[in-house]
Amino acid sequence: PQPLTLAALFPPQFELNGKSYARTAASITKTCSVAVYGADLQAALQTGHCSQVARASYISGDGTMMGTVGVVNLISSNAAQKAGQVTGPQQIIAPLTSKKGPTKKLGTGTGVVQAEIKGHYLILMWAEYANLKSPSGQAQRQALEQFAANLVTGSANINLSTRMLSGKQ
Repeated sequence: PQPLTLAALFPPQFELNGKSYARTAASITKTCSVAVYGADLQAALQTGHCSQVARASYISGDGTMMGTVGVVNLISSNAAQKAGQVTGPQQIIAPLTSKKGPTKKLGTGTGVVQAEIKGHYLILMWAEYANLKSPSGQAQRQALEQFAANLVTGSANINLSTRMLSGKQ
C-alpha cells in the first residue's frame, strides 16, 4: 500500500564492486501500460492491479553500458509471479531515455532483458552497450547481464528489501 518513490528506489549514483553507476533519468507513473512494451505484459499488469511503475536509467562509470530498471507495484506476489511469467524478448520494460548524453538513445540498440520477482514487486531490466552495438559473444552478453543485475543490487533492491523486512510494503 505504501507508494514507491524515486528517491527511495534510485540513488543519483552508487558504487558496487569497484564500479560506479550514475542515474541519467527517472520517472514514476500510475499508467502502468505506458512503462512496458508487449500486449501480454500490459495485460498481466492490468490483471495484477498495477498501481505504479518506477523507472530509472543508469550509465556505467566508464560510459560503456547503460540500462533501465523498472519496479512494478502489483496487488500480490501471485500477480507478480504471473506477470513475471509473460516477460521475454518482446514483453519488457520500456527503456527510459534521458534528455542528453548516451542514454538519450537508450532502447535503440540490442541488449539483454531480465526479470526478477520480489514479493509483490516485479523488477524488470533492460541493458545495452552505449555504442548501440549488439553484444558479440557470450562474454559481452554476460557483462551486460551483470551490469543489469548490479543496477538492481545497487538501487531498488535495497529499498525493496527494507520494505519487505519492515512490513511497509
